[in-house]
Amino acid sequence: MAKTYTCEIEVRWADFDQLGHVNNVKYLEYAQEARIRFFAACLQEAFGRRESRMVIRKNTIEYLLPYDDLTEPLHIDIELIHIGRTSYTVRHRMHNASGVVFATADAIMVNFDPRTGKSVALSGPERSALEDYLVEEAVH
Repeated sequence: MAKTYTCEIEVRWADFDQLGHVNNVKYLEYAQEARIRFFAACLQEAFGRRESRMVIRKNTIEYLLPYDDLTEPLHIDIELIHIGRTSYTVRHRMHNASGVVFATADAIMVNFDPRTGKSVALSGPERSALEDYLVEEAVH
């Protein structure tokens, strides 16, 4: 069974728009913050210090319900839904403490060499660490 990483993101008063719910662009920031925490807590040892870096190739968000509660943080679950040769897809599920899901976001991350400007293959230890969080292999 795949592992799930979960963290809480505090919702700030400034995150709300004039309609009284979290502005749609804030969800990308929440996903990024959760992904940084996930990397630091779960992948740092496998990825360590290396010449290549991870860059985002694509973000997609599905907004399911407006979030309008300033008193409760968003909970973000992170799992992987695909691992390729040079990339992987991170799924972020944003919900409240009761489990009501407000949005899901997917980020395709690419292992990238800044010196050559090209993608590079994930190493064995990197792939192994990522596979711990793989919930399903998507068909492309």
